[in-house]
Amino acid sequence: MKLNNNYIMRMLVSYLPILCITISVLIFIFFSIINQFNVRNAIQANKLTAEYITNMVDSSLKNISIDVQKMAETGGDLERFLETTSDRALNFEASNQLSNLMVRYGLIDSVYLYRVQDGHVLDQSTIRPLDQFPDRSFVRFSLDQAYTGVWSSPRVREMTAQGSPAQVRVTSLGFKIPRDTGSLGYLMVNVKISSLSGFIGQMIDHTITDAQLYDAKGNSFFHAGQTAPSKNRLSADVVSDYTGWTYRISIKGGQLLDFLFHGSTLWVLLGLCAIILAIGSMFYVTRRNYKPIESILHRIDRFSSIIKTEPKEKDNEFAFIDQAIERLITNNMAFQEQQQEHMVIRRQQFLQMLLKGEYKEDQAAWEQEWQHFGLSAGHFMVALLELDQYVQFGLKYSPSDQSLFKFIVSSVAQETAEQNGLKVIVEWIAKNQLVILLIAEEGMALEHQLLHLSEQIRAWVEGHLDFTVTIGIGTPADDEASIARSFEDAEAAVSRKVSVGVNQIIDALEVKGNPDREWFDYLKMIRTIVRQLRMSDGGWPQELSRLFHEMTVHRMRKDDVDRLVHYFIFHLEYELGGALPEAMKPWQQEVKPRLAAAAEQSDTLGQVEQDFLGTLTKLATQIEELSQNRRHNALMREIRDYVAEQYLDPNLSLTILSERFQISPKYLSQLFKESIGQNFSDFLIGLRIEYAKRLLRESDVTVQQISEMLGYANPTSFIRVFKKIVGLSPGQYRESEMKSAERIEE
Repeated sequence: MKLNNNYIMRMLVSYLPILCITISVLIFIFFSIINQFNVRNAIQANKLTAEYITNMVDSSLKNISIDVQKMAETGGDLERFLETTSDRALNFEASNQLSNLMVRYGLIDSVYLYRVQDGHVLDQSTIRPLDQFPDRSFVRFSLDQAYTGVWSSPRVREMTAQGSPAQVRVTSLGFKIPRDTGSLGYLMVNVKISSLSGFIGQMIDHTITDAQLYDAKGNSFFHAGQTAPSKNRLSADVVSDYTGWTYRISIKGGQLLDFLFHGSTLWVLLGLCAIILAIGSMFYVTRRNYKPIESILHRIDRFSSIIKTEPKEKDNEFAFIDQAIERLITNNMAFQEQQQEHMVIRRQQFLQMLLKGEYKEDQAAWEQEWQHFGLSAGHFMVALLELDQYVQFGLKYSPSDQSLFKFIVSSVAQETAEQNGLKVIVEWIAKNQLVILLIAEEGMALEHQLLHLSEQIRAWVEGHLDFTVTIGIGTPADDEASIARSFEDAEAAVSRKVSVGVNQIIDALEVKGNPDREWFDYLKMIRTIVRQLRMSDGGWPQELSRLFHEMTVHRMRKDDVDRLVHYFIFHLEYELGGALPEAMKPWQQEVKPRLAAAAEQSDTLGQVEQDFLGTLTKLATQIEELSQNRRHNALMREIRDYVAEQYLDPNLSLTILSERFQISPKYLSQLFKESIGQNFSDFLIGLRIEYAKRLLRESDVTVQQISEMLGYANPTSFIRVFKKIVGLSPGQYRESEMKSAERIEE
């Protein structure tokens, strides 16, 4: 083994560096080529961005220029201000116009108006002589220019801030009034460079893009004293037709990108060199590592030649060693098979003891088994995998195929756990149930690990096999004694697939906090369905749907569903035997076996409901046909319909019915009992209580108003009757229905 390990290490040391270097170079080349495409796209995007910024800035500056030209037109208020030297109203009105211009355009830093007549300058706040105006040097410079109406290069505007002189960088636009001579005055607008920078900055992403602005002479707007550097190949320049300024958009880190962008030939050559070097190195290393194998082959060939030349000599050392090794291998294989069978049985017994918590009776034996399987005490969690639609699974596949599929599922579970670095015990404990016991040193994230593992197993089975599985997740266990509790929780979780659905992961923590509905509510619903079915009332399918909906919403376990379904079958058989004995023959021969088979063979409530609905629909047709053959059936249906319409009448009684339908009260009461299964008073009270329940569920009518509507003189009497029939007071019933509706919405 030592020699073998050294040889393996030498092989790895020989090949791995070549493989790693080659793959690294190729990966780097691949990403460099991909980066070239990205840079090309970025250059095109920069070009579009520069054009967009140019259009937006030019549009804003043009709008400012147009409005300033309108203000400077002769005949306006500014002309009257320039012609009159001592009118405060005109001064205020002209200053207001300048302020409104600044309000309309946020880019404008300041606006002022120079009056030639007396040499005064008006801005947004005051009028003063030109000699006292901070920016007087630029005003005098502009007056000497022959052509105005052009945005200037970036300049420094002198100003006074809080009583102290200050400077701010702006670009200016001036118009003579009138335009041809400027004999009346000069209107000047200043746009702050920082505002212009902020306006442009809103249109780019500063983390990856840089934007610069230069005037016609190459002076930078955003960096005083700097001129435009030479154009980078990764930047985009757009010259404005309006201002003559140059807008430059470039990518940050451009030097590295430029190198990557223009090194395509280098990358191709480097890739070819890496491949040639890898091929040559592989040949060299392979040849060098093959020498020991070649030496062994020569020795085997030499011994083979000796044996061929002496065929009759059987007692040589090689034959003896060969026979000894053959016997050793044969015996070892037989022993391994026997040991493997023993280990499987021992493992199953160990797991059964672990899940049932029976190891406490023999603690020493338990410790021995625990150490034997190489498991260390720590934190545990149980998952229970169950084959869905096992009846169909057993009918579809032969026993050998079933065993093969079970082996595949357990192998997938084991291998998936190993790939995730998890330690698990996987065993089939029943014909359709596989236990997955997760063992970890740390208790943190134990549930997340098991949920992730279970979802991988479920998805693999769904994607590769013709059947599905549902997995129940137990609760974490901090010691060996708690494993049985975790297993019970996993069993309870997987049993709820009848209401939750198949092919799912069901966590015990999710269903634990969802208590089952009170049993008497379900039993009352079942009795209602059976009574409506026996009486040929067409509302029983809706009540049946409501029953299964409630069981689904409350995620009932398989055992609880089976109990309710069998109670449904028992109660229906009891009612039919008492009211319709002639219906018992089809019930025993067809209906009851179908209902029982549906309850046992269906994995979900949806399947049970579908099978029940189809079978009971046929039974309802048979009951209706039998009922129609009974004496006074038409009369009793008419009476029942009349009572269903007039049940809110407080004067309704057997006497009134006997007078209306010309039948004695005593015989009418007997017919009620035979046809409906209830006496008249109970039937009438049942209708009124059902109406009251509907009002409590669907309206805000008070209990007192409901009692008056039902003809009760005292609300206390109504509450007592309601509680006796329903089991809850009207207020409690309304509150429970509201909570149930909220849970359904959630």
